[in-house]
Amino acid sequence: MNLLIIDDEPLILNKVKEDVLGMELDFERVDTAHSAAEARKLLSDNYYEIFLCDIVMPEEDGITFAKWALSRYPGAKFIFLTAHADFEYMKEAIAMQSFDYVLQPVDPEELRSVIQRASMQVRLEWRNEQLKATGSFYEDHEADILDGNATRYLTGLSSDEAYLRRLVEKRLEESAEGRLFLPFFVQVLKTEREWREDERSLLRSIYYNITDEILSPLGTRNVLILRSDRQGNFITLITCPGSGEDAGADGMPGGVPELAAVLERLETMRILFAKLVRTEIAIYCGRFVPFGGLREVCGVITADISNTADKVSRVYQAGQLSAGGAEGYAFSAQLGTWEALLARNRILDFRSSLFHYLDFYTAGGTLNRDFLLTFHESISTMILGYMASNNISSAEIFNEEVSYYDFVYSWSSVEELKRVIAFIIERLYSMNGAEDEDHVESAIRYIRQHLEEDILVGELADRLGMNPGYLTRIFKKKTGLNLKRFIDNEKMSAAKLLLTTTNLPVTIISEHVGYANYSNFSRSFRQLVGCTPTEYRESGGEETV
Repeated sequence: MNLLIIDDEPLILNKVKEDVLGMELDFERVDTAHSAAEARKLLSDNYYEIFLCDIVMPEEDGITFAKWALSRYPGAKFIFLTAHADFEYMKEAIAMQSFDYVLQPVDPEELRSVIQRASMQVRLEWRNEQLKATGSFYEDHEADILDGNATRYLTGLSSDEAYLRRLVEKRLEESAEGRLFLPFFVQVLKTEREWREDERSLLRSIYYNITDEILSPLGTRNVLILRSDRQGNFITLITCPGSGEDAGADGMPGGVPELAAVLERLETMRILFAKLVRTEIAIYCGRFVPFGGLREVCGVITADISNTADKVSRVYQAGQLSAGGAEGYAFSAQLGTWEALLARNRILDFRSSLFHYLDFYTAGGTLNRDFLLTFHESISTMILGYMASNNISSAEIFNEEVSYYDFVYSWSSVEELKRVIAFIIERLYSMNGAEDEDHVESAIRYIRQHLEEDILVGELADRLGMNPGYLTRIFKKKTGLNLKRFIDNEKMSAAKLLLTTTNLPVTIISEHVGYANYSNFSRSFRQLVGCTPTEYRESGGEETV
């Protein structure tokens, strides 16, 4: 694999090359070019899979050169390296699906991480293309039979372990006894295609390529079980020898990866699935057990999947969704607040408080359907009581868009519950004779509902049908805050919540709050909070400003 660095500043060019060479990555060539024209000459004799390219250069900018190069080498990955934090550049880079965008001066570890991800994606794409080109999707009926019956055993539909044992030992070419296994389930949430029955062997091979590539640093082996559906759901067993003289901090034999290391690799898998096969997945991870304990751990995972209230792309730990009842969510203390808001006819504040409460526990990844049912029953009683006290009938609220039936069964997911509650509150607000929310309140609502996006003041104003300057002035007048600063504050509040309530990597949290570039996120966080995201997490949420 070859890498080309392009920058018109000799000092920067040499420093980046020195950093890359010091990383000892698996590159056959690491070349440099002082301009796009020089890079074109190098491309006439060489092929490069990865480009580190400055954007602002004389004569021809990096974006223009990248478009030219990608038109000829569509599999290449461009990492834009620049000191210019202009979002217009970033938007154009994202539109052309460049791999990443890193600001100078770049931290060598951050650069190393980005290059490693790009290299991994190049290798996986190449292997998948090889599978298609060589017709590797042979008819393998035995694999389908083993997959189907192994799945039945692990999910509690069968007590016959023979098929799973046969599958494991065929893959490992050794006995399953004396080994430890960690199962994880991959649930496809959204994908661009459904897989045909005659493509199962191809799909199995693609999944093996991805899992083996991503999990290889753990030093383990993997057994993949393809489930019988058209979405492409699957189960993987990470396995390693279960004996050793030394034991780690968790009491497991030496050589067995720590759970934290497994979860980190699975988070990488979740991201690469979105990039590589355009598929959003949720991953439910178990723990290391002997072969005989697999069915029990998989039973916990199966229960978690059924009990998940928010079908979002994330990595879950087994048992995370099964613990705690309503009291675990500080529910009783909130009921009085919500009842008081309705009693004072503050129904918009009532809705806002409900949604913030749900968002807080959703962010922690522990909100389950049992609690949602309890939550729904209590809130339904409050809303129906409010309607009765204001002489509002059900027929005046519910219609074809949201029926009373929809209301009764809206507890099945957080997304559906919020949709129904929002509809009811809007109808109640209108029927009470109140006017529509003003533009400032609409702006605040939009910001809080789209924190995962890069919210621009101009685009927000367009959505509200307003002039950006005017929206900024009335927002400052009503709230006392600059609109851009308010957006940043809301994003950082969400980031702080994720930092203190989850184990998500900081780079992933930056994406969840709408930052495409980790450096920008870290810089903004330090400016507003007074410390880095990592320092904030380690301090338990203490700020310095």
